[in-house]
Amino acid sequence: MSNNSQQELPLNYFHRVSSHRGQAPNAEIFNGEVEYALVVKESPACAFLSLRGDPNDAGFCAAVIDILELNLSTRGNYHCSSQSRIYWLGPDEWLLVSEIDASVLEARLREAMSGHISIVDVSGGQTMVNLRGAPMAIDSVLKKSCIYDFAGWSNAGSGKGRCAQTTFAKASALVSNRTDGSFDLIIRRSFADYIALWMLDAGREFGLRIEG
Repeated sequence: MSNNSQQELPLNYFHRVSSHRGQAPNAEIFNGEVEYALVVKESPACAFLSLRGDPNDAGFCAAVIDILELNLSTRGNYHCSSQSRIYWLGPDEWLLVSEIDASVLEARLREAMSGHISIVDVSGGQTMVNLRGAPMAIDSVLKKSCIYDFAGWSNAGSGKGRCAQTTFAKASALVSNRTDGSFDLIIRRSFADYIALWMLDAGREFGLRIEG
């Protein structure tokens, strides 16, 4: 993570910004006087790799298990370990998110894999945020932002959960659930400011703050 950790997070200038009507933009809000039902927290910089290959290829699957200590995720699901996550995007496509440095992870995967594969480092164009708080407030913001029925998902379990690529706030996001009832959103860096402003507005009735 040595290279990625030096990058400025896309929402750096939104950290500590709140939807609270009594606060001016960029005001220092963590004074113990204002309560928020929702918190959007941007994750530290990490590696994002697009991976394509044949899920029926035993060697391909074995390489993923060996390098990531994870099985390939299946339709509409993700698998996770202490360092990495693998999200299903399509029949032969996954997104890897890891604390391992992107160049190191890519090199390990290429060394372990052979045949028709594709590994692309997309770290520079992505960021991940976590939406957490009161269940009713989370549900309301998700319904305002997307037509997808997240309430119909089964609960996330240990090492796995549900995920979906969908339209979010008229942009795009990869949304996944977590065992604590919160949701992760992987969004494009170019849409980060827009989605942050959208969620500040969508969560205004409950109170929402952004953290880094």
